[in-house]
Order: sequence, then C-alpha cells, then structure tokens
Amino acid sequence: MRLLAGILCTLVWALEGGAQAPSADEQQYLFSVLPLIERGELAKAEAQLIEGTGRYPRSAILYNALGIVYGKQSKTDKAASSFRRALEILPAFTAAQLQLASIDQQQGNKQEAVQLFRAAGETTANFDALVTAGMGLADCQDYAGAARVFEKAHAIKPDAQSVVYNLALAQYKNGELAPALESLQSIPATDHQPDVLYLRGKVLDGLGNPEATGELMAACRADSGNEVYCTGAALAATRQQRFLDAVAVLQPALEKSPDSVALLSLLGLAQFRLGRYHDAIASYAAALVKDPSVDASREGLGFLYFVTGDLEKARATIEGGLKKPRPDYYLEHLEAMVLYRASPGLRSQALEAVNRALQANARFAPSYFLRGKIRMEQNDLPGALTDFERAVALDPKYPLPYYKMAQIYGRQGRAQEADAARRKFSELGNLREEEILARQAQDALLPATR
Repeated sequence: MRLLAGILCTLVWALEGGAQAPSADEQQYLFSVLPLIERGELAKAEAQLIEGTGRYPRSAILYNALGIVYGKQSKTDKAASSFRRALEILPAFTAAQLQLASIDQQQGNKQEAVQLFRAAGETTANFDALVTAGMGLADCQDYAGAARVFEKAHAIKPDAQSVVYNLALAQYKNGELAPALESLQSIPATDHQPDVLYLRGKVLDGLGNPEATGELMAACRADSGNEVYCTGAALAATRQQRFLDAVAVLQPALEKSPDSVALLSLLGLAQFRLGRYHDAIASYAAALVKDPSVDASREGLGFLYFVTGDLEKARATIEGGLKKPRPDYYLEHLEAMVLYRASPGLRSQALEAVNRALQANARFAPSYFLRGKIRMEQNDLPGALTDFERAVALDPKYPLPYYKMAQIYGRQGRAQEADAARRKFSELGNLREEEILARQAQDALLPATR
C-alpha cells in the first residue's frame, strides 16, 4: 500500500488555488488502475485509463495518470499530449506541470520547461513538488527561479538540509554570494559533508575570503576521490602560493584518480614552483601521455624544459601543440621564448611567433615585452618603446619593461623620463628574470588547468 500511496501522491499532487478536486468516482477509478501500474502491466493500465477518460472526459487526474503510463512505455509524444490535456482541464495541476516540464527539459525545450517549473513553484505548497520544481529549474540553469522555489520549500521545512544546500548552490550560481554564505551558515558544522565544504569554499573564494582555501582543502581531504573538489583545492592553494599544501592534497587525490590529467598538471605546477623540476617534468610528461590534446600539460612541460636549458626538448614539446588549427596563445609565446633564447639567427622566427601570440591574446603583457626586446635589438626603438609601454599598461607591476624603457629614453636624450623609469623599476623590486618568468607561467597555466 505504501507504493500505491506514493503513486497516488504523484498523480494528484497539489490541486492548488481552489481548482476543482477530483470526484470520488474519478479517484475510485484511479485506484482501480494503480495495481496494474505497480505490477508493470502498462498495456492494460493504458487501455483502462483510455476507457476512464472516455467516461470522465474532464478528469485531470486520469489524463495525468495516462501520461505517466505513456511515459513508462517511452511514448513521449502521447505522454506530453496527456499532460497538456490535464493542464487544459486544471491549469494549476502541479503534477502535470512537473511531468510536462520534465519532458520539455529532456527534449531541450528549456524555455517551456522553465515556464512550467516556475508555474508549479509559484502555485504549490507541497514540499516534494517544490523540491522537484527547484531541481528542475536549477538543471535548466534558471538559478534565480530555483532560489525562489527553494526558499519557499525551506520555509516549509527549515531543517531539511538538502534544501538549504540546494538553495545556497542556486544563490551561488546566480551570483548571490552573501545570501549563499548565509544559507550555508545555517547548516551545523557537525553536518558539513564534502559537498557543503566545497560550496562554502567556492562562495568564500568568490567573496575574496582567504579562508576559502581551507574549506576547499577540507572537502578534498574528506573525499579525495572527487577530482572536482581536489582540483579546486589545489588551484586555490596554488593561487595563494601555498605550494606544499597543493602537493599535500594532490598526491592522495592522484592515488584515487591516477589518470586525471588535471590533477597531474596541477601537481606539476606546484612541484615546479617548489623548485622540484625533475618531479614537475615527470608529472607534466605523464599528463601529456594520458591526453596529448591538453594545452596546460604541454605548456608546463615545455616551459620546464626551457628553464632547465633543454631547448631542443622544449621546442619539440611546444611544436607538438602548434599543429592544432588554433593553438593556445601561450604555446605561441613559449615558442617565441625558445627561439629567442636558442639563437640570434632565429630572431625573425621568434618575432613571427610572438606576433601570433599577440593575435591570439592582445592583453598578455609578457608577449609585448618579448617583442619589445626583439625590436630593440633590431634598432626599432620607437616600436620597442611602444611595446614596453603597452606591457606596463597591461601589468603595472611588471618591472622589466621599465628597465628597458629607461635604456631607450636614455638613448633618446630623455633624461627625466629615463630617471622616472629607473625609479619605477627599483620600486617594483629587482626580481630575477627567471622568477618573473616563473610567476608569469603560473598565471598563464592556472586557467588552463580548470
């Protein structure tokens, strides 16, 4: 009887808003069909329900039940027609709204599905129906609508933590970070499952709160087999220069997911920033073997060969990715770096490569700096100065262009501007070029590992 009762609830969900309730005869007829549905005798149930709709042509619950039976038989078009007929009879019939919305969603009719899910959420006070509508809206990426429906469900059952979580997730997806954090704070700390920890971390990260990394790392530790959690934790730790922490979460995660290219690439980046070049090369190489199409692995490996002085391997690694129709801008930039360092005779090829990099990404300051150096060597001082000025306009904390600008200003007899550029270079710190390149590589590689 429990299963029959559940089916009946699905069939007659929330005839809200003063809509006409089914008659006792209609309900009795429906009860006579439920055992057939329970036993899987769908052809008999279909025939009996068709007969019932003939006897009760204004019975929304029988048309809804017929739609469910059609759905179980994969007769999708007939199911949709039955649900539409139920809604013509009772426009606020929540069950039919949800069933038809689900069909529209499966068929890619997102706008129609959203309208139906929203309508169900606005009219019903049934908790289960609200949760179904909210989940449907979230699946359709209508996060604002989903949040409203989950708020309504939360008001009915404040202790339903799954609803609180889904409310916070919808708020986060909709860009409402402060309300999302407030929702999550209502979940007791003792009940923080990995999904709650991860969402808290993402919300805090969006708010610029440094505690985000700790939450993300806790989520990864609690479920080290979840690649999403551990990738998020490692990314956050790396951005905060916490490379040892990144390695600490990545190594156990890779024991659970040894084929994860994202985890291997992030491990390679963290090892590289710790100066463990041999280990970093091994991690990036393993990632590249598993999936040669991923730019982050190829770029990380190519850069490591570059900084360790193995220019032949660096060039071969990078060129392997340049064969794609639209290679990543950083691959083009790396090729230019390798060609520039390899030989003065390759300056023209380096210039061509850096120009391709800038065509792909006109906001990457290091490419302007590299092109400025090449132009300066070619005695094109105005062109070089333009590139250096563009580099610092894009990245005001980039010291190296100021050093070159001071040299050009000096050659041009612009003593005051040369002094100002030298002061700016000193203010920003005399970092070694290799360290600056390493930081630039980190910034370029991180988005690629998402």
